[in-house]
Amino acid sequence: MKKTLRSLLCILTAAAAVFIYGCGGEPQQTDEETTGIITAEITDAVTDAASDEATEQDTEPVPEEDPEWDGPHVKSIKIAGVDISEFTVIKSGSDRTVGNAYNDFLRYIEYATELELKRGGDVKSEHEICIGETDRDTELVRAEREKLVNDGYAIIYDGGRLYITGKTPTGTMYGVYTFLEDYAGCRFLSSKCKYYKYIECSEVPADICRTFSPKLINRDVYWYDAASPSFASKIKINGGVNRNMVSSGYGTDIKYAGPFVHSLPSLAGTSTAPNDQPCLTDPAVYEKVLGNVRKLLRDNPDAKIISVSQNDSYADGRGCQCENCRRLDDEQGTPMGSLLTFVNRIANDIKDEFPDVYVDTLAYRYTRKAPKTLKPADNVIIRLCSIECCFTHPLDDPDCAANKAFCEDIEAWSKICDNLFIWDYTTDFMYYLNPFPNLGVLYDNIRFFVDHNVIGLFEQGNGQSVSGEFGELRAYLLAKMMWDPDMTREQYYEHMDDFLKGYYGAGWRYIREYIDRTTEKAKDGHMGIYDPITKAFVFKGAKRQSELTKFLTEMEELWSKAYEAADDDLKDNVLRSSMQVKAAQLYTKWSKTSSPEKLQELHELMKKYRITFFRENARVPDNVDYTKRIDLW
Repeated sequence: MKKTLRSLLCILTAAAAVFIYGCGGEPQQTDEETTGIITAEITDAVTDAASDEATEQDTEPVPEEDPEWDGPHVKSIKIAGVDISEFTVIKSGSDRTVGNAYNDFLRYIEYATELELKRGGDVKSEHEICIGETDRDTELVRAEREKLVNDGYAIIYDGGRLYITGKTPTGTMYGVYTFLEDYAGCRFLSSKCKYYKYIECSEVPADICRTFSPKLINRDVYWYDAASPSFASKIKINGGVNRNMVSSGYGTDIKYAGPFVHSLPSLAGTSTAPNDQPCLTDPAVYEKVLGNVRKLLRDNPDAKIISVSQNDSYADGRGCQCENCRRLDDEQGTPMGSLLTFVNRIANDIKDEFPDVYVDTLAYRYTRKAPKTLKPADNVIIRLCSIECCFTHPLDDPDCAANKAFCEDIEAWSKICDNLFIWDYTTDFMYYLNPFPNLGVLYDNIRFFVDHNVIGLFEQGNGQSVSGEFGELRAYLLAKMMWDPDMTREQYYEHMDDFLKGYYGAGWRYIREYIDRTTEKAKDGHMGIYDPITKAFVFKGAKRQSELTKFLTEMEELWSKAYEAADDDLKDNVLRSSMQVKAAQLYTKWSKTSSPEKLQELHELMKKYRITFFRENARVPDNVDYTKRIDLW
């Protein structure tokens, strides 16, 4: 049988309707839940929230008022017709992940219902909620649990008991958070913001036998606010180079030995300068890399993946041009020829000593094209990168020439690779603060990946700093789509509206209109991850400058209306997210609104919200010359 990463995850995980706003409200989160730290160099940044999404556009958005409501957010939860207050809640064993899920179940149900639930132990009760694998499990529960894969969960009512369980502790945890969302109205929007639906009566049917196993076995969102293990677990993220999910007690992660990416220079002891690539047919290079791979894996016995991937490169990058490397590349019709030959050899030489380890390599820039006849070894992960693509159109849009080559590449890789991952891009890395109108394509792109046999997704965004755009919303939507890529488009936009209502409050429809209009306008252009916003918001003709200024002014007015409508505790969310329009106005070389005063205002907002990076690896300076545009700071 072929070795696939699906089997690795089974081994790994076995081892281990109206709204109320509640940002910062009870129940209080722990310090760990609000950490949001990705790297040591940015520990001074704080994670607040901003969000975005889109559905049908309202011509005249009308802010919703909070309803008149007496009593708790959820007036009753009935399980098979019996009120939840009659149930005793028990859990299995001492596993930290199950323990955290159990505590969160009690905490959020009690907050939503204003009830105090009964805690149980060894003595059986007539009605019980059993979390995890317990001695109350029935034959039905055991049979359904056995069918689960990839940290799936089961919610089953049988014999007077409700079971929330998984084959793994992580699966149990995901089942708990699903129950909280679906039956207690909980929404976990960001590490600092949650809200609860008002529900008259939530009913769990007596015949419930609900199971779910995710298609994507590795789901990672690299946005700053999603770094917290506690929050990541609530939105069902299980990847994380910079999260330690296991030791934090929030599920499973896949541990890497050594660098996560661009690892060949450090393994080979060669230059790390972009575009410098080691010779992949040099015996000395191979032996050094093999020795370092073995050492890293021996030093990290829990590691399941090791990266053996090319150095970073620019668009004009290429591999070694020696005669032997060129021969392999020419034979395979791609520079992936020499790289995959090298990686397959490493994978073969370590598989006996490390049978559960996978070798991860990039199909990136000049190596993106699949080889003619060479196939990845069974213990090799190909991580295909979409860096050159247009992100204002779906990847499979036949009218977008910028994405045609990527579609051809993923088609080819999906036919020869059982362990196909994607490294996708979800922000403008040159202009973190500017609008990046890709919310309309996230749904299409993730479905496109899954339809091409992708089993792991790394969604890179602004992981360096608090977002002044829609970072929190984008993380939320990406997580929802990765967990359930089979959702309908209508469900995707329901998640978007959920976020907007809970995060921005009464004026959320103005922000929805902003999303819809900017998404629609962006269809006129083609925008990559290093482009100015004028690539998306395209105006033609002699009046294009004034038309762009007019459009951005209209967008700013929508944010102003949303701010005026928001409750005081949500106004900061609106103001911080509105920075994207202010930044677009000031970045735009045509804009007549640029002025030292407006630049100073934006800089002060950056400091207020502790936005520490305004583009990739570029810190916001403390002292600024306000006569210069932001991109010249």
